[in-house]
Amino acid sequence: MPDPIVLPRLSRVRGSTARSTTWWGRAFVRSFEELTLEADHLGSARSLARSGRLGAIVVLEAMASAVLDPGSENPLMAQVKVERLDAEAWTTFAREAARESGHAAALEAGELPEDLVEHADEAGVELIPGPGDIDTACECDAWLQPCRHALTLLYQLAWQVDRDPYVLMLLRGRTREDLLAEVAALAGGGPTPGAAEREEARVRAAQVLALAEDAPPGHGLADAAVAAYDEAVSRLL
Repeated sequence: MPDPIVLPRLSRVRGSTARSTTWWGRAFVRSFEELTLEADHLGSARSLARSGRLGAIVVLEAMASAVLDPGSENPLMAQVKVERLDAEAWTTFAREAARESGHAAALEAGELPEDLVEHADEAGVELIPGPGDIDTACECDAWLQPCRHALTLLYQLAWQVDRDPYVLMLLRGRTREDLLAEVAALAGGGPTPGAAEREEARVRAAQVLALAEDAPPGHGLADAAVAAYDEAVSRLL
């Protein structure tokens, strides 16, 4: 498993600076807002996201976690799980990127060309997660998910995705280094680097997650990474 991306705690944010500005950030926001069953939770979550109360965000492959009000008497951990794309899907995406040198250059520069994502979508790979690809959990007593705390985490993730689309890539299961290496290999006509090893790792991870379904409930997501999240977040805050 690659090293997590640690997104430092944000201070209080005001005004329009708290809105997603890139097309991919806005698309991500639309996806999770469609999940919301309580419309008033959206405004409440946006206010919380701007408040500076959310701690550092830890992003792993297909998961993210953060604590609201860390260090207080009543901290709450919120978590997001995103459906990961398999190795075949990532190879398809990389192949589409390798078709045009401008796409590869844009990815190298930390940009996400809209036409690249559209071409990948036409090839059957949806990089932007849909509502059905996102799952949330929280330590609060809310009956419905996503609760306002999980939405707070999602809004801040959207801001971070604005700044760095590779946060989104990692949530979908691929690191910057692996994607760029695969694009370069395909553009040069060479073998795809590490494809077999990545698929083997994905299968092992799926087996671990399947076993974890029978584990005692932790913070809501039946995932063996939850305990590691707790430990990692506690060290970072």
